[in-house]
Amino acid sequence: MNIMIKMRLLALAMAGWAALASGQSTDTNADDSKHGEYHANLVSFGRDVELKAGDSAGQVVVIGASAIIHGTVRDQVVVVGGNLTLDGHVGNQVVVVLGNTHIEEAAEIGAQLVCVGGDNEIAKGARMHGPVVDFGAASGFPKSMRLYWLRDWITECLLKLRPLSFKIGWLWWVASFFVFIYFLIAALFPTPVRACAAQISARPATTLAAGVMAKLAIPLLCLLLPITLVGILVVPFLLVGAALTILVGKAAVLEAIGGKIGGGAGLTAEARPLAAFLIGAMLLGILYVTPVIGFLALFVFSCWALGAGVMAMIAAWRASRPPPPAELPAAPAPPPAFPPGPAGALTPPRALAYPRAGFWERMVAGFLDLVLIALSSSLVGPFATVVAIAYFAGMWAWKGTTVGGMVLNLQVVRQDGQALTFLTAFVRILAALFSACVLFLGFFWIGWDAEKQSWHDKIAGTVVVRLPRAVSLVCC
Repeated sequence: MNIMIKMRLLALAMAGWAALASGQSTDTNADDSKHGEYHANLVSFGRDVELKAGDSAGQVVVIGASAIIHGTVRDQVVVVGGNLTLDGHVGNQVVVVLGNTHIEEAAEIGAQLVCVGGDNEIAKGARMHGPVVDFGAASGFPKSMRLYWLRDWITECLLKLRPLSFKIGWLWWVASFFVFIYFLIAALFPTPVRACAAQISARPATTLAAGVMAKLAIPLLCLLLPITLVGILVVPFLLVGAALTILVGKAAVLEAIGGKIGGGAGLTAEARPLAAFLIGAMLLGILYVTPVIGFLALFVFSCWALGAGVMAMIAAWRASRPPPPAELPAAPAPPPAFPPGPAGALTPPRALAYPRAGFWERMVAGFLDLVLIALSSSLVGPFATVVAIAYFAGMWAWKGTTVGGMVLNLQVVRQDGQALTFLTAFVRILAALFSACVLFLGFFWIGWDAEKQSWHDKIAGTVVVRLPRAVSLVCC
């Protein structure tokens, strides 16, 4: 479709909405020069329209329904998401989007006929004074590629503000697939799902607010991160992380809702999590087929899921914070935290006693390092990747951490208790590139591994620990 047709369709739709809002859809005046009724603007949203023989209208705009024109339309006819049957006279063009067009033998169209995504049948005796512009099933598209599914979804779901409809079978297969995915997550990963469900039960309003803020923050970050150049690599990682968080959070929301409903029968989220999940899924399906409430439930469901994941991560991070140094198990004669020497960091045996750093701490530290590298990328140009490899390998070998790690109190140590050499650090940064290439799966492994190791940690034989106080830049 050319740009002029698109602009014309947009203008017609806006005119239809304006007429509907101003009440012109029922603007009927007696016309002494005609034998029938005259409608200045015949506009309908979600309701079929029939212009009887002898009646006339300035223009006809029908959205989400069908139109039958037996009379005379002086200007144009626009039908979106419905069928058109015409055996009357139209002075200007006729536009049908996502619907079938039936032009009878007695019909006359003064300008072009535009059909998008539907069958187009024109009788031999019909008088066409303009071209026929056909985009859709009637212009050679195979039946499997026709846009009927989109038309049905627009008319039955989008225009009625609901995600599901009993009249569209394929939608229920899609919904069943996602429910099956959520069920597998609830069955295979019960610990994170229950952690999210606990946040929903304890702080429902706070969890929902956190989800709304996260939904607003994610697109903003996707716009700001590419400005740093290196941040472009972080955007897909951020999107994948948000998607996984929503999947786990949705399974938790269904468990929490089902547990509240089935609590009287003992089907709580704690005692019978999978049964509570199924009850929540059935309730959500009922809400999804209800007009207006369906879209509202979809928005709340997604925001609640994302907020539950965010709040559960914050709770896990707070729970994993190290206790005061006095409570740490101390050796009979512990060595000083920062012994003299060029290394200036904790010795590996001492550092291994501290708790492992979590997923989000390490991601924030890595993001700070990427921002630092991006600031210098304008100076080094195409050698930014080489500078990044040298930065990480050099800092790990020299101080056992990076600038981002210093801010978050993190340090890289070898599991065998030996000092971190440049060769080990170089192998670790190369393995980190591999972890990023496989859809960042090597980084997500931190959240699943018992030792909180990424793939490059396992390859290099290292772990990342959280220190009770940072290694200052002055010590470097």
